[in-house]
Order: sequence, then structure tokens, then C-alpha cells
Amino acid sequence: MSNTLFEELNIVQNKYLSLLKEIGKVPTEDISLSMIDSVNVFWYENRNIVRLVFDYLFKARDTYCFSAATIFDVDDRGQDSFFLLGEYHVFDDPIPSYLNTVNGISDKIYLKKMKSIISDTIKDNIRILEEMGNHLFILPLRYSSVIVNRHAKELNEIAEYLFCNLFTNISNIEEYRSKVVTTDDLVQHFDKHNSAFILLFEGDNPSESWENRIEKFKEENDYLDKKMLSNGDLFFMAVYGNLRQALALFDMADTFGVIPFIRSFIPLHYYILLVSTLESNLKSKSDITEVKNSLWKTKVSYFLYREFRKREFNYSLDELIQKARDIDFENEIFNDLDYPNDNQEISETIDIVNKFLDKFV
Repeated sequence: MSNTLFEELNIVQNKYLSLLKEIGKVPTEDISLSMIDSVNVFWYENRNIVRLVFDYLFKARDTYCFSAATIFDVDDRGQDSFFLLGEYHVFDDPIPSYLNTVNGISDKIYLKKMKSIISDTIKDNIRILEEMGNHLFILPLRYSSVIVNRHAKELNEIAEYLFCNLFTNISNIEEYRSKVVTTDDLVQHFDKHNSAFILLFEGDNPSESWENRIEKFKEENDYLDKKMLSNGDLFFMAVYGNLRQALALFDMADTFGVIPFIRSFIPLHYYILLVSTLESNLKSKSDITEVKNSLWKTKVSYFLYREFRKREFNYSLDELIQKARDIDFENEIFNDLDYPNDNQEISETIDIVNKFLDKFV
């Protein structure tokens, strides 16, 4: 069964490579909705293979999923730490999810930006499939989870509920859009008890005024058309977008049993925030344990990524993976960390990560 599934998975990867190469011939500015939709159709037709791979091939084995990113970036050797944990590794292809985004865009500047992102993702995906062999599989897991479970509407409703809960007297998005237009509106309606948890961008300081924070958000995202978007719109884009992404990550992890690898702080922050909230509502002890274990490994993989980037290793990827096996890196590091330990200081986690990274020298 395993050999057959591996063969099927490789066939799917090769067919996807052919499709991406065809789309990749098109100039960035000429990328159309129908081209993006052809990717969606491809993965919809192969949804059963994706499900079988996780039900049988990857079952009961730690599979790390590189997610919450527009591209993997083959040239970035500083993220090779991704391959030091787990048995299988997947890049969560974001292209199928772009269709809904592009479909609703009237802002020409933002549309141009999105087409550029899609083009870059296609190019990088082609390189993954051509250069990385079975080290990394490309599968659109967030998209596939929604297809398998058919619950996109429910996920949107949960994200809306979580967003509106940040305010004292707003019950839905429509009401938010009518009541929160300016920064003063935001200050008036926002529940101050939530201020410390809400971040708009990496380096955001919750102790600063909302006016300063939103201005800095604009600077961080200078491709947005500020003339067309109110400050209320910008806050919604930043916060609802991150909550919805975190919910998709949790749904993906729950459906396929993968461990999300999140390299950027803001998506990680919202994922931890969401999982901690949902964890308190779980009734089964086994479910709670599973969620805690997965979240803990996600946190460790982030600190490992951060510390790994500070070093220079002269290993090829194959050599790095073999070295990790030789020193039993994964088992050693998790045994020392005594996971899952919510009370362990971040500094202690970082010290332990560096202790075992030293063994690669």
C-alpha cells in the first residue's frame, strides 16, 4: 500500500509540475483567473489522493507542514532547520487559495501585487518539484481541508465571531464596517481588555496609541491603496486576516494530523492565541493532549528556525539531514525539553536548541 501511494503521490507531483510550467510561460501581468482556477481544479480532482496519503502513508508519523507563507524559497538555506524535525515534510501550496482573493480585488495596485506573488510562488514551486525530490512534497493542505470537510462557511463564521468578540458592542462584520471607519471609532468600540493580544505587524507595540500603530501598519504595507481604504478597513485586513489564517492552520492540522511550521512571528502569534482559546473548549483529554503536543512542536520548530538562521553550516541538505540522524537530533532535543511544557521559559528553550545545534559543528 505504501509503495503504491508513494508512486501515486509522485505521479501527482509530476503532473502538477507540468501544469505549473504551462502557467509559468505566461507573463505575470497576463495571469488570469482561469489559470489560477486550473490549479484549483487540479487539486480538486486529486483530493482523494491527498486524503489517502495522510490516512495511510503519513499516518502516526510526524509530518511538518511549511505553511502561512507565500513561497517556500528554495534559495533560503537559513530555513533548512525545517527538515531537522519530523519524518515527512510538506509545503502547503497557497496558490488555490489565491483565487478567492484575486476574484474580489478592484484595487489595481493590490491586484498587480497579488499577480506578482502568484508568479513568484509558481516559479518557486517549480524549483521545489525539480530540485528537492522526496525531501519536500507540495500539497495545498488548507485548501484541501476545506474541500474534504466542506465547511468554508462555518470557518468564516467562526472567524467573524472571534473578530467581533474583540469589540464591546459589535455583533457582525456588516455592523463593524458601519461603526468603525476612523481610528477614533476603533478606540471607542474596541474592548481594551484585548489590546495586549492584538498585533498588526511584527514589532508592533500594544502600549502605543492605535493612531501610531495603524500609521506604522500603513508603512509596513505600502502597496495598499490608502485612498480607497479607511483605517477601519486596514484594521480588519490585519486582524481578521490573521485570525482566519490561524483558523485555517488549526483546521489543517486537525484534518491531516500535521504539525504547522510557521516561520513568521505574527502568524505564529495568532496561531498560538487561537489554539489556546480553542483548547479550553475541548472536552476529550486525548484531544487536549494531541493539540498541546502539536502546538508545542510548532513553537519549538519556530525557535529552532530562528536560532538556526544565525549560524552558517557548510552542509548540503542531504548531509544536514544525515547528520541530524547520526546525532539523533530530534529525540535528543525533545527529551531535553521535556515536552509539552507550557511553563518552560523561552530562554531555556532557546538554550537547549542551541546546545544541540552545536553538535552540527
